Amino acid sequence: MQGLQESFGRDAGAAHNRPMRIAAVDVGSNSIHMVVVEADPMGGQQVLAREKAMVRLARGEATSGEIGPEAFQAGLEALAQMARIIQGFECETVMACGTAALRDAKNAQAFVMEAEKLGIPIQVISGEEEARLIHQAVSHAIPFPQEPVTLIDLGGGSTELTWVAGGRVAASISLPWGLQRLADAAQTGDPPTAHDLKRLRKMIRRILKKARKDLPTELPEPTLLLGTSGTLEDLARGSDDGRGFTLEQLRAYALKLWRTDAHQRTERLGVDPKRAEALHVGAIWTLSLMEWLGAPPLRHLPVGLREGMVWEALKHGGAAIPPLAARRRASIESLAARLDPDPGHSRHVARLADRLFLELQPHFELGDPERQWLAFAARLHDIGFSISEKSHHKHGEYLVRNAALAGFWPEEVDVMAQVVRFHRGKPPHHAKHEAFRALAPWHRQVVRKLAALVRGADALDRRRRQAVRDLTVDMDEECLHVRLVAAGDVVAEMEAFREKSALLATLLDRRIEVTVG
Repeated sequence: MQGLQESFGRDAGAAHNRPMRIAAVDVGSNSIHMVVVEADPMGGQQVLAREKAMVRLARGEATSGEIGPEAFQAGLEALAQMARIIQGFECETVMACGTAALRDAKNAQAFVMEAEKLGIPIQVISGEEEARLIHQAVSHAIPFPQEPVTLIDLGGGSTELTWVAGGRVAASISLPWGLQRLADAAQTGDPPTAHDLKRLRKMIRRILKKARKDLPTELPEPTLLLGTSGTLEDLARGSDDGRGFTLEQLRAYALKLWRTDAHQRTERLGVDPKRAEALHVGAIWTLSLMEWLGAPPLRHLPVGLREGMVWEALKHGGAAIPPLAARRRASIESLAARLDPDPGHSRHVARLADRLFLELQPHFELGDPERQWLAFAARLHDIGFSISEKSHHKHGEYLVRNAALAGFWPEEVDVMAQVVRFHRGKPPHHAKHEAFRALAPWHRQVVRKLAALVRGADALDRRRRQAVRDLTVDMDEECLHVRLVAAGDVVAEMEAFREKSALLATLLDRRIEVTVG
């Protein structure tokens, strides 16, 4: 995961000859977790420290659009304490990932900047990257059975699902709904009513109906669910053995949660006070997911994103990896300088694509690495013209894949190459396009989203005059409204955008309108 590389701190040339200390911080929408491990050259690990603080960054974000002042301050205080611990252990590698709350909040960048001052460099990651790292953590924690299983990570702002069959990942999806976001949207009473339950169930049915559209038509039906996150751990505590539950056991526990208020859930059922006001919503969300997946039992695993981050660091050599931002940009610009016939157009498309990315980030749940990939792919999207105008998108894919781009992991090059490939022509389809099918499921989702953005941005400069100067986006339940700031006539660009935004409309499940001014 290249984004994390650039958060790695001091270079330690002797990291391979002595134990390496790695600190991983998961800045979640509900809780902030930290783990410090010492890894020896043979791959052994010893946990030196763990820290957890439930600060609920996502609380109220659904209505205000921001991290609230209390949660903002509590989050920074928790990170300051973790920074002191990390400094005490003199860690060679320090990494931090921000998830749904930091993907969506208007004041997320202010929080990230304050965290940087404390010595915690947060990289905001996508839901797809969350799913990938959680799968990595689970795969190192237990051997996957041959029978199909589904991983569930239920966070405060999003839920990640990954289907695994025969040890291989079959599909993955990130849903922009977690415990806190659902609780804020549902606004149930205390205690909740039967009407509250009916409204919540209806809302969840709509969410899962839309989710089905983003998944392959045929999925392996899981025989077991493997759950991570504090919410699922709390729900497991309400079962007989405290480590998991069946559908029937969860249904019985959910009934107890819905028959009590927040205070009674703590006093009678032993629920953590900070989770008590929303755990009944989490129970129904989990119950609905289990039903949607065919009602297999769920087993909770005490691992998560932070363990996946540690394994990611070890996979790539940890602290021996240098900062590569300048090197990456230089390699992209070098390739573009040789092969791009119209750099003014490509740079403008990159700017417009970035505007679309920022406007749609709360809906697409993408992060900092994906924003970089988008910028680089947009900059290179027309280099295939150097071979031939006809099928230049396919030629561009070949050139990106074989350019030996310095500073990138192979999987990153594959993603960028596929975004270039699908910036025009038919949209990507796993059954029809072999190279796209070869991507990991989480990267296929990312390619679809980034390709949709480049398609739209490219259309808005159809005549290569840079007449569309800027844009804003507004979205309601049925429509995405795109308003252009333009200089002169942009009728051709608007028509091109309507034609090329079909993939964007499919991903957002909305029709698209484009106007000027």
